Amino acid sequence: MKELPDTISWLPREDRVNALKNTFLQTCRSIQARIIAESNIERDFNIDNFDSGPGVEDLCKNQLKILLPTRYEAMSGVISDQTGRTCGECDIAIVNKQWFPLIKYGATKDSRRIHIPVEAVYSVIEVKQTLTLASLEEAMKKIVTYKRLKRVRSEYGRIVENHNLEMLENTSKSLNYRFDTIIMINSKDDDRKELVKRFFQINETLPCCDRVNSLSILDYGYACYITTNDGVLTPKLYTDHDSDNYDTFFLPTKTDSIYRLWTNIWAHITLSVLNMGPMGMAYGSDADCIGKIINLNLE
Repeated sequence: MKELPDTISWLPREDRVNALKNTFLQTCRSIQARIIAESNIERDFNIDNFDSGPGVEDLCKNQLKILLPTRYEAMSGVISDQTGRTCGECDIAIVNKQWFPLIKYGATKDSRRIHIPVEAVYSVIEVKQTLTLASLEEAMKKIVTYKRLKRVRSEYGRIVENHNLEMLENTSKSLNYRFDTIIMINSKDDDRKELVKRFFQINETLPCCDRVNSLSILDYGYACYITTNDGVLTPKLYTDHDSDNYDTFFLPTKTDSIYRLWTNIWAHITLSVLNMGPMGMAYGSDADCIGKIINLNLE
């Protein structure tokens, strides 16, 4: 009989362990490099007054779609709430289209003029090709305006988007906090430190629930909030939860701004359960609703 194989030696290969264990990091680095490179081409065509094709927000959106699990979708559109208020058109909104319909569809499948209910949104990302103090303020204003749209709180006992278990409720916590951010692609070296400082200064004038959660400056660094426990730094996704325990934080990195941003967004969307609420009635409040009972003679 043929000798049995040495099954103890049937082990995963380790000859590429250093490269493979960082696969997701390398994917994010590749995406960041493509955004920078294609943005530079876009900028050069703009300077020469040629038709530059899709804007930098579309470049970022298409690249970030690579990282999104299939239940999430990145799109551009106008975000509105049930009272009829809007923050206007956002560069990128990460939304759930499995549970939530759009409240107005575009004229064509490629139309950017779509209307998204605030209940469907996980995150808003504003993209700036060139960040200055003025454009930083503009991007922060857009996100803060979005954060001030009204939406129903998602109870801690909400197990899926349309069902809540009251026995699990915890009034001190929510499942649809907001994590929203800015991506900046190009800036002058001399301005970058001041931009980060200004980002945190503007945030300090805002209530914790309205603050912009992070700023990614590609080829420079990542600004966000963190908590410190026994010397261990942990990302602080939501400054409005346990609002006394946070610090401002800046990570200098030329290659990993997108990676750091995406790990935070990924953590956020996996923690989030949105709340549908009575959307059908809320976004059709002027529909005819008064009728009368009629008796049918079935004889």
